[in-house]
Amino acid sequence: MKLKHLIIALVTLSILGCTPNKRKNEEIDTKWKLVYKHDKNGKPVFGEKDKLISIARKGYPIKIGWASRRRSDSTKSVEHIIDAEFFTIANGSEIFAQVKPFLAQRPDLKSDTLSMTLLPIQSNWVLGTNGTISSVNIDFAKDTIRTDFSKLFGYGLSWFAKTPTAINKEAPLWD
Repeated sequence: MKLKHLIIALVTLSILGCTPNKRKNEEIDTKWKLVYKHDKNGKPVFGEKDKLISIARKGYPIKIGWASRRRSDSTKSVEHIIDAEFFTIANGSEIFAQVKPFLAQRPDLKSDTLSMTLLPIQSNWVLGTNGTISSVNIDFAKDTIRTDFSKLFGYGLSWFAKTPTAINKEAPLWD
């Protein structure tokens, strides 16, 4: 009798364990996707800002990337990608994202062995979908803090997200 109950329990558990666990009408794609991109002046070049705003309202993870080339040698370049952690949606039309604070770095792109040197400056940035940056930089070596108010960042930004395959427009948080 005990053996019969044990067999039934094992069969039930193995059936339940094989059943896929999916969120209702939503499959998560585990790849990061480019959702929105703007040029160095904040003008859209890819995607829809409204979609990015809906993604932020739903709380999906977002990363921001930008790249630059040396003016004197366009074969020398760097690309940066950083996690966005705190979002402000202003007037329902722009996103301002605080990125994770990071130490400044200086690349050596000329040597046979490429390298990166960390500098004793912590950068705290807010990047906007309108192409702006504002920052507070802490220079540990000089024991100073410098605040740069909002200005154009000077680089195009790419906004990536890890989202379900379909994103519906999300209402503002107060609705």
